[in-house]
Amino acid sequence: MLTSRDRCSTFGPMEVDLLHSIFEQILEERGVDSSGEKANEIAARLISVYQSGVRDVEMLKKLCIRPKD
Repeated sequence: MLTSRDRCSTFGPMEVDLLHSIFEQILEERGVDSSGEKANEIAARLISVYQSGVRDVEMLKKLCIRPKD
């Protein structure tokens, strides 16, 4: 399990892999193109939620998706 780094501005390799995996799952589940504006918004929200301290994968996915996505 990953350790929490209180709102650290950098990510280690394991964190990058985790965030990338979650991001890809969200895009696939939502049918969102990885090069579009929606993908950029999802990525920004995912990083923000992660930096706020959320580490549970399902909670990360839930909190970074807006109903219109």
